[in-house]
Amino acid sequence: LRSPTHSALIGSGLAAAGTELTSPPLPPPSVTLRLLHIDVFHNTSSTDMQGMALLGNLETHSLDCSTCEIRFLQPWAQQGLTPKQWQDLELLIHYYLFDFNRTVNRIAQQQGKGYPFVTQGSLGCELHPNGTSRGFYDIGVNGEDFISFDAVAGKWVARQRDKLALYVRERLNWNKGAAITLQFLLRTTCVNEIKSFVQYGKESLERQGEAGHHSLPCSHLWGRVCLLFIQGTRTQWGWLYMAPLPGVQIRL
Repeated sequence: LRSPTHSALIGSGLAAAGTELTSPPLPPPSVTLRLLHIDVFHNTSSTDMQGMALLGNLETHSLDCSTCEIRFLQPWAQQGLTPKQWQDLELLIHYYLFDFNRTVNRIAQQQGKGYPFVTQGSLGCELHPNGTSRGFYDIGVNGEDFISFDAVAGKWVARQRDKLALYVRERLNWNKGAAITLQFLLRTTCVNEIKSFVQYGKESLERQGEAGHHSLPCSHLWGRVCLLFIQGTRTQWGWLYMAPLPGVQIRL
């Protein structure tokens, strides 16, 4: 015979199971589309660059800017845009990176910034289940927060209070047209793209899951330095020690 205590435990277990079965489903998680670019400035005339795109924690595209050719890493990653649109996007990225490198070199020379150094950029948008979104563009230098773009205000914000960061902030904010364009890309274009990628890559994204920590494959970046991880919705700059560039302080 079963004791009353044993029966009570069984009843409690069944009640708990019933409660679990009737609980409402968890809301879908927020999804982030993030573009990463890492630039190693060896000197004024030599720069190495690597880029990649991630939907959530799933790497979807890569960019080797010796050619600036977009590589599709998922079978559905080319959907959502026509071949002509992808071609135009490659050209836009090429022009942007050329201008980025030229501007960084010019500022480095004007402000006496020594070579070599590394910049890391993380830009994109986060789409929430209620339909709201958040655009972002964070730039780090040698593994430290440096400057960020406030997509709501349409202005650059210095993350350090030193002379160089403040100078870069003022210089970037002077170009109102570029700020308006970037604001539109982060708040409108990016959101449209993330909806398209989520539609085509839904099964892959569900398998991957929206984990809060993602380690990036460091073999992408010449065995020297790499962006180490992303945590939550804020970029956390880090380094993987391999063969450091001369003169670059590696932070572990």
